[in-house]
Amino acid sequence: MVIEILEEGRSAFFLGGKGEGHMLFFRRLFLTASRYRYRTVLIFTILFIFINAEVMRVIEPKTFENTLHAVWWILTTMTTVGYGDVYPSTTLGRIWAMVIVYTAGIGLFGTVIGLIVDSLSQIKKMKEEGRMAFRGEDHFVIIGWTTKSKNTIQELFLGGPKTEIVLIDELEKTPYEHERFHYIQGSPTDEETLRKAKIEKSKAVLLFAPDGVTNPDLADGKTLLVASSIERYDEGTEKNIYTIAEILNEKHVGNFEHVKIDEFILSHESVSNLMAKSAQNKGASYLFTQLLSRQDGDEGSDLWEVDVKPEWRTYGEAYESLKEAGAQLIADRKDLNILKKWNEPIPKEARLFVICDRKTFQKL
Repeated sequence: MVIEILEEGRSAFFLGGKGEGHMLFFRRLFLTASRYRYRTVLIFTILFIFINAEVMRVIEPKTFENTLHAVWWILTTMTTVGYGDVYPSTTLGRIWAMVIVYTAGIGLFGTVIGLIVDSLSQIKKMKEEGRMAFRGEDHFVIIGWTTKSKNTIQELFLGGPKTEIVLIDELEKTPYEHERFHYIQGSPTDEETLRKAKIEKSKAVLLFAPDGVTNPDLADGKTLLVASSIERYDEGTEKNIYTIAEILNEKHVGNFEHVKIDEFILSHESVSNLMAKSAQNKGASYLFTQLLSRQDGDEGSDLWEVDVKPEWRTYGEAYESLKEAGAQLIADRKDLNILKKWNEPIPKEARLFVICDRKTFQKL
């Protein structure tokens, strides 16, 4: 490895100019040293412990009956615990312990502790700066840090104690602190960024319209570019990536359908329609708010998807069974006309949605 670096550094020196060659050479050397120093210190520490354990066994065979016994004494000495259950009794053994184990051993252990602390600090810094790839599955990927995406993240966390969320943005540091929140820094149009977020293993990818872009065409254009990048990435995966996009202009829906977006949220139109419903039916907004938010906790009613049970042959049987359990069947996918389909058989592709509180849903 060192020879390879020296060769690369020499080539860069002659090809890229003196200053540029020096910079490339020392940069490569520094990165390699950083990469291997932890392994080197670990190997050296293990060798130090076992070699000195064997030396103490030779010097004092009666005190240290076996290697494990000697290793125990060295470790308790290096860590400055010092139980006092075993110790050198001969002059040569004590001299060796003072010169080698006490002096070098304690210093070596301090170096190991320093490297561990430094490593943890580096991991924390990399996570804060969004330079660490996500390793989990069944998470939600949020693209774009906005006021709306922040509220969505909070709602998703309220929805389940095991919910994990990955945010993709180009901010210098993570904008949100939570044990189940992971930040990826980078452009969502970059394939490597999408790979770090592991979007192919996610439950859904949520695209938010960018803040600060007043022109709906420009905002939707940026969202469409990201959607196209996800679609291109999706072609190389086995599982379909479920994508939901916020759209500002309804006229752009056709463009998003072209890139196979699964769901659209018409931002401005949704607010306008809700205002109209509230004006026509006073208090209607409270019903929508109840379904859209989980702020009421376990006691509040919410929208849930339930699995179809084998004994449910028709929608009517599913409706009555769920009613007895305390849940209201309201839809199959986007079809709200359940009562009109009372005697129809439930198809295999059915997705049933109910309204009930969390405790009832957990029993289902």
